[in-house]
Amino acid sequence: MDLIIDASSVINLSNAGALEVVAALPNVNICVSPLVVGECEPTCAAELLGLQKQGTIRFVDPNEVSSERFLTLLDEHELGEGETECLALLLDGDYVFCCDDGKARRVAIGLADGAQVVGSLRLLKWAVEAGLCTAEQAFEYYQRMRDAGGFLPDIPPEWFQS
Repeated sequence: MDLIIDASSVINLSNAGALEVVAALPNVNICVSPLVVGECEPTCAAELLGLQKQGTIRFVDPNEVSSERFLTLLDEHELGEGETECLALLLDGDYVFCCDDGKARRVAIGLADGAQVVGSLRLLKWAVEAGLCTAEQAFEYYQRMRDAGGFLPDIPPEWFQS
């Protein structure tokens, strides 16, 4: 599965120290668009670059993004440029979209199959299922995301258990 991830999710996962964990998900190719990289602060962008060099994430070729689709979505939905770029890729490609931005998630669910839209917490749950971390570690990552200012729903530790 090719998973396009927006800046809100990248930043949440990076703040939690969990970006490398989810980048190791089996059968999931984490894809990062050019505008998303640009929306990350330098430390987070450097982490993305390191993961790209390791081959655990892929940077999307800017030519893969339809300018027409991007500009239409930007005008119609007034999302950030990174979320809009990810949304354009979702609608024109074969991606699952990981997004922690509430408005962008609602727009994506409205325009695409809701099963194609997930959040960073779902990635952590998949990491538990894949044996990359424990449910307790996933809950700690979640707490770090919230402590760093991530707008995430209230969930109990048990949510991460398979």
